[in-house]
Amino acid sequence: STSLNAILAARAANELRQFDKRDAHLRAATGKSPGDDTLRLMAQAQFDLEQRLPQKALGALKALPGNAQRKHVGALTLELKAQQQARNWDAVLEVADQLEKRNDSHRAMAEQMRQQAWLEKLRACAEDGKSLRAVWKSMPGEYRHLPRIAAEAARSFMRLGECAMSRKLLAETLSAQWDSGLVALYGDCREGSVVAQIEQAEDWLKEHHDDAGLMLTLGKLCLHQELWGKAQSYLDASISLQPSRDAYTALAHLAEKQKKPD
Repeated sequence: STSLNAILAARAANELRQFDKRDAHLRAATGKSPGDDTLRLMAQAQFDLEQRLPQKALGALKALPGNAQRKHVGALTLELKAQQQARNWDAVLEVADQLEKRNDSHRAMAEQMRQQAWLEKLRACAEDGKSLRAVWKSMPGEYRHLPRIAAEAARSFMRLGECAMSRKLLAETLSAQWDSGLVALYGDCREGSVVAQIEQAEDWLKEHHDDAGLMLTLGKLCLHQELWGKAQSYLDASISLQPSRDAYTALAHLAEKQKKPD
């Protein structure tokens, strides 16, 4: 059809970055049927996304005839990308669910977008304890147990001085899914007595006795609790498993505490 030819010409002009020509072809593609309009508006949305104009893309998708925006898998995929570009994270979660229901082959993409959305929702309230707790509480368990998301939440709670919350979520996540980087963070929640934390970490040691991150955490916790001999043993063990700047720094602090400047 004439409309289809015009859309193909618009795509070719877009590839050549001839945007005025592209837009003229698109205007010429205004069709006689809803199918023509759907093709034109989807092409328009795609061009807008390429130029990082998410609001414009969402406008084009909203104008799709009938209920195509919600029925057409291609339109849902474009809307998901537009909501992501616009940083509308609640909308990303909603559209990802719809896309997965409509077409199972998009599950991996929808899942990736959902993980990013929860991560960004945490980052958006990193300075506000009340909002941070609310987002954490509303998040499905399977996302809370992802190391990347748990680490983001733990660091935010620590920065806000909510060490107990940080300890709790790290312990829960590590019990569900072990992660060496995450256990190293557990050693950074140090306030007051950390005896219970040392006991928890030594319990993990039964299954993870060759984990440098866990040894480092135990070294830091024992150092905080002034258990100099144990701190030395754990930090040496961490370095022998995997030398790290963090472990050497902790050993230097230990030497300072023991009045060994050399």
